[in-house]
Amino acid sequence: MNRTWRDELLPASFRGISFLIDQAAVPMGLKGQLHEFPQRDDPFFEQLGKQSQVHALTVWIIGDDCFERRDKFLEAIQTPGPGELVHPWLGRLQVKAGACEMNHSRRDGGMVAFDVTFYPDKPRQFPVARVNTRQQVVKSSESLLDSALARYKAAMAKVDQARLGVIGLRNSLSNVYAVIQRQFAPLVGLFNGISGFVQSLMNSPGALGALFSSYFSDFKGLDFSSSGSSYRSFIGTATQHSEAVSGINSVAQAGGADNMSAAQATADLVQDALLVQVGLIISEMPVASQPTSADATPSVDQQAVQPVVRPEVPVADDVLELRDSLSEAIYEASLKAEYFHYQALNTFRQDLVKHLTAVAQSGVRLVDITPAETLPALVLAYRRFGDATRVGEVVQRNRIRHPGFVPPVPLKIARE
Repeated sequence: MNRTWRDELLPASFRGISFLIDQAAVPMGLKGQLHEFPQRDDPFFEQLGKQSQVHALTVWIIGDDCFERRDKFLEAIQTPGPGELVHPWLGRLQVKAGACEMNHSRRDGGMVAFDVTFYPDKPRQFPVARVNTRQQVVKSSESLLDSALARYKAAMAKVDQARLGVIGLRNSLSNVYAVIQRQFAPLVGLFNGISGFVQSLMNSPGALGALFSSYFSDFKGLDFSSSGSSYRSFIGTATQHSEAVSGINSVAQAGGADNMSAAQATADLVQDALLVQVGLIISEMPVASQPTSADATPSVDQQAVQPVVRPEVPVADDVLELRDSLSEAIYEASLKAEYFHYQALNTFRQDLVKHLTAVAQSGVRLVDITPAETLPALVLAYRRFGDATRVGEVVQRNRIRHPGFVPPVPLKIARE
């Protein structure tokens, strides 16, 4: 037997106290102000938002126990705070009780009538403090730079310049100078090759610290909002820095004790400068806003004319991999640091991990899928995402040789 609309009605109640409702009306639509102007026949209606759904109800409590239920109902509507109103036609609503008028009649024995008004209630939105993880990374990067410069100055003050040898320093610092060439290109022009770099250390040991201080005072990093910048490019740059940090954690044994001390102090300074630079770069990576799903997927022909516009979001797996590699590199560097510098490195590591974790949480995860047959990458991207323009993402992620022929092998694809 088919259910009718009467079967769909809910038994009315407020805070569990049942009653009867014969009819109910509630304001709907938009409230607004009608503007009428002199000498003009066309008025203008200014819409001012939705009407407040105020429920003015006449409810009845009927039965031999009407007085007992009346008292319970009065207690329910006179209790401060929100309560649940079960509306026969509108379902369960969170409301607050307002003014009420109670009516008794000898003629209507065994019944109590209430004219009561219920107002819609929503939880208050209180301000919520959010940690600015990007700014924390910037602050800890600046503190790390100050600590690194002080550490380098203290270490070089103990070195006897007269005992430094060109050949020993060249052999020890070849990898360090290669890192400067790749990651600090503006500084390379100040030296005449590695020999000039070594001569500068021997003649003026404090000059390198001054160069890095000047370098970071003008450092602008990468602009995430600029054309061509993306999470992928930021992650790629940061990954190169992480590998370079691990590559110069120690220097080759060459020359005497003073040579070794000078070489290690220089390597430590360059290593710290790499960390400061990667920190400033990563601080430009924003926490992505959650994308909204489209109502309908446009056809491939429509996308050819008007490509789908989607916000840039990171791949969580890539961000987490970068986070773990950087955390490990910083931890290894901190094992050979003095107490005061260890604190700066540890604070920097914690802030970096915190920010990258927040970035990863705003991204998408990768899943493994295996196509049932060989098909073009464009078709795979359209079937998976409803967006044919993401074909490049599928091809690059899985290093597909020919985008027209994707083999039926396990592939790494974004979940959404």
